Parts: sequence; C-alpha cells; structure tokens
Amino acid sequence: MEVFKVTTEVYADADIKSILAELKCEKVTIITDAMMVKVGLIAKVEDALKKSDIQYDIFDGVEMNPSLESVKKALDQVIDFSPETIIAVGGGSTLDSAKAVRYFLKRTGIDIPVIAIPTTSGTGSEVTSYAVITDTVNSVKIPIKDEEMMPKIAILDPEFTRTLPKSVVADGGIDALTHAIEAYSCSVANFHTQIYAMTAIKGIFKNLLKMYRNIEDRDARVEMAKASCIAGIAFEKSGLGINHSVAHAIGGKFHKPHGRSNGVVLPYIIRFNSENMETAQKYYEIAKELELPCSSVKEGAESLAIAVEILNRELGIPARVKDMGIDEVEYNKLIPEMAETALNDICTGGNIRKVNVEDLKDIFRKVF
Repeated sequence: MEVFKVTTEVYADADIKSILAELKCEKVTIITDAMMVKVGLIAKVEDALKKSDIQYDIFDGVEMNPSLESVKKALDQVIDFSPETIIAVGGGSTLDSAKAVRYFLKRTGIDIPVIAIPTTSGTGSEVTSYAVITDTVNSVKIPIKDEEMMPKIAILDPEFTRTLPKSVVADGGIDALTHAIEAYSCSVANFHTQIYAMTAIKGIFKNLLKMYRNIEDRDARVEMAKASCIAGIAFEKSGLGINHSVAHAIGGKFHKPHGRSNGVVLPYIIRFNSENMETAQKYYEIAKELELPCSSVKEGAESLAIAVEILNRELGIPARVKDMGIDEVEYNKLIPEMAETALNDICTGGNIRKVNVEDLKDIFRKVF
C-alpha cells in the first residue's frame, strides 16, 4: 500500500496580503535576513500585518548557511516575544532556520506554526520536513528531518522573486532541478513522487532560462515557483541521493552556495549512477520526456548529463569544483574526510546506486 499526503497548504501565484488578512492571531515573529529588509520585501509583510492589527517582531539575523548559533539567537528572540505564528521570508537558509526554531520549540512543548514565503525558486523548503544547519565548529552541514518542521502554509507570491539577482536565480533553479532528478531516480521513488518530480523537471527546463534572462517575465517566475515547490514535495516523500551528500560536504568545508554546488556536481553523479544500465534507466526516462536523443538507455542517460552541462553553462555555473575558487591542495587533503561525511549523510541511503567510501573519494576527485 502506498500512502501519499501533502501536509502544507500551498497558495500558488498568490498575493500575500490576501492570505495574511485571514490570519487569526495577535502576535507574529518574522524570521528573515538583512537583505530582505533592505530590498523592501519585509515592508510588504509588515503592511499586511498592520492592516490586520497584528503585533510583530522581526529577527533578521539569518546567515547564508545558517549556523547553530544563529538558530539559537532566533530561538531566544522568539521565546522572548512569544508569538502565535512564525512567518519565514527568504530563501532556503531562512526557511530552514524558521523550521529549526519550530523544531526546538516543539522539544520544549511550545507549538508555533510556520508560514513560509519563499523569495527564491529553488530549495522547496516551504513544503519539506528537512532543514540543513551548519556546525561551524566542525565545518559540517547537518541535515535534520522531522515531520513537525513542515510549514503549515506556503505562499508563492511572484512579487517576492522579482528582484532576484541572476546568480540566485541560477543557483536556486539548478538546486530545484537536482531535487527533481534525484527524487525521480532515487531508490524509493514511486508512482506519485515520480509524477511530481517529472513535472518539475520539465517545468524547470522550460522556464529557468527564461527567468534567468528576464526577471520581469512574470509567467516564468510563477512557473519556476511551482516547479521548485513540487520538486520539494517529490523529494520530501521519496528522499534524495549522493548529489546532495557530496554538495553538503563541499559546502560545509568551503562555504559555497548549496545550489551551485549541486549544479556543479550533477552531471558527474548522473554519469556515475549510469555506469549500471539498470540504474541508468531512470535517467533515460527523463531524457525521453525531455525529447533528448535517447535511442538507447546509455544514450539517454548521457544526453541528460549533457543537457545539464549546457544548462549550467548558460546559467554561469562552473563545470567543476576547482572553478568555484577552491584551493586544490586543501581540497585534496580533505577528500577522505568529505567522503566519510558524504557516506554518513542522510541523503546517501536514497541513492539509486549503492556506494562505499572509495566510490565517494573517486567522485570527489572527479568533480574537482
């Protein structure tokens, strides 16, 4: 028996003002980062709350790769203000931070729901029970998964992605594509998750470059928000794979954007997993849906890897880790440690092909 349940209420192509006007509470904490305040997006949320006479407090100390320390600061501020709801406004780092705050609050018996307003089209964090927090002492990214972290509401308002710089569009979009491809191909993918994942893959290939080249293209922003969201739903139910494990390890040690790390690694992982024709079948199926050359399973899998490489190039994403500005000597020294970290990553168990630490060492060497 397969059970498929989507917990979060998703409002796509929505206006936050109309949704927040229905909010039944007296106090709200907004969790965000300083840039969201600077560009005026938080003012839009403030205006909506003021019209409903809702008191609010703002924590704007979210970091690009949220650390345990910054989550604790947010947690302390939320406890002091005692809101009934948390509104998270930002990219994956912000949404993960808010979800982590909810996670720790629940451990103490305090239940505060999260409303997620993503400002990027990439992480899908608005509909998942995952959060990735960085242990800065040991330079390790810690993926947390708990059903209680799932946001109650997700609002996909295209006005909140209209000011994104090209690099963020690229990193977020390729992150969403990685989610979708891994969700489709992972070891426990099923009929339901594959429908969501394939729809996301097709939507991203159709709309990501449009959004990247012209941020004023509202339709592209709306469709990318939907694609990112349903990719999140897919991997929430199916899991991911070693693409994320490897990216987590690189990001943890060298503090590079998660989405960009995923994109750099993706063609290599497709090829690694496709060395076995049985595991290559999933990539062939994706290539066929995208109408790429696929007269055989082998050709289809390779076509997908090439299509990702071309997309990366058009988005300005490097073809190898070395081009992300990482020192070769330091990187090589850390390969054994990163391989062990990746092997123990929560995402590795879902990979379509079983791996060992030597496989991962070889992958780290190849992607550099």
